[in-house]
Amino acid sequence: MKHGDFTELAKFYVDRPGYSITLLQYIQAYIKSQRGENIVVADVGAGTGKLTENLEQVGLTGYAVEPNEAMRKEGEKLFEGKNSFKWVEGFAEKTGLPDNSVDWVLMGSSFHWANEKEASEEFQRILKPGGFFTAIWNPRDIGRSKLHKEIEDIVYEEVPRMKRVSSGGTVTTEQMYEKLRGGGI
Repeated sequence: MKHGDFTELAKFYVDRPGYSITLLQYIQAYIKSQRGENIVVADVGAGTGKLTENLEQVGLTGYAVEPNEAMRKEGEKLFEGKNSFKWVEGFAEKTGLPDNSVDWVLMGSSFHWANEKEASEEFQRILKPGGFFTAIWNPRDIGRSKLHKEIEDIVYEEVPRMKRVSSGGTVTTEQMYEKLRGGGI
């Protein structure tokens, strides 16, 4: 498996945890207070739709943008028969969305994969004037969770040279702050 290629993992992502509904509702309320009730969102790097599903649960609609075909197909299956989100092949740096088409861009556990400068330019292009960007993660707390530590130990037994990019606190708040600043977001 190539580093950063989630093709072989796509079918297992259904079991991953979603994102904080409370946090999403809090941010949503603020954005609605600034932009009105009818906001359009883009979940960029949507994967199999974990964050997209949470956005739908709080009553939002828009786009789910995902570059990996296997991940996108899983998300499309999850949303089969629904019209709340349109699934699109694209990257943070090139979403394929129209200019000024969304009020709120989100990236769930995926911003660390993006080229921050190019992604920032793309988000500014697709966001309506005064639009919002949110990067959110739901990492495992390996340092405090015995279960997560045991799982991590098993993973490293199987793949001793594996390099984690996001999970378990390896991407720090400070690193993401610098990445966001570097992108001009």
